[in-house]
Amino acid sequence: MEIWIIALLLIIIGILVASPDSSELKINHMNKKLNRIMDHLGIEEINIDEELKELIADDKRIPAIKRLREETGMGLKEAKEYVENLEMNN
Repeated sequence: MEIWIIALLLIIIGILVASPDSSELKINHMNKKLNRIMDHLGIEEINIDEELKELIADDKRIPAIKRLREETGMGLKEAKEYVENLEMNN
C-alpha cells in the first residue's frame, strides 16, 4: 500500500515539475499581444545590440549601459548584466 502512495506522489511531483510555470505562460501571452500591437502600429522591435557591441569594443561599458537604459527603460542591474553578457558572448 505504501508503495502505491509513494508512486502516486512521485507522479504528481513529476507532473508539477514538468508543467510550465504560470508566470512564464503569462509572459509569453503578453509578448504575443505586444508583438501583435507593434505589428499593427508598424513599430519595429528595438535591437541595439550592434551599437552596444561597438561601445564595448571601444572599452565604453558605462556608456553602453546608459544607452541600453535610455532605449529600453531597463534598471541599472539588469542593464549591467545584459552588457556583461553581450561582452562575454563576443
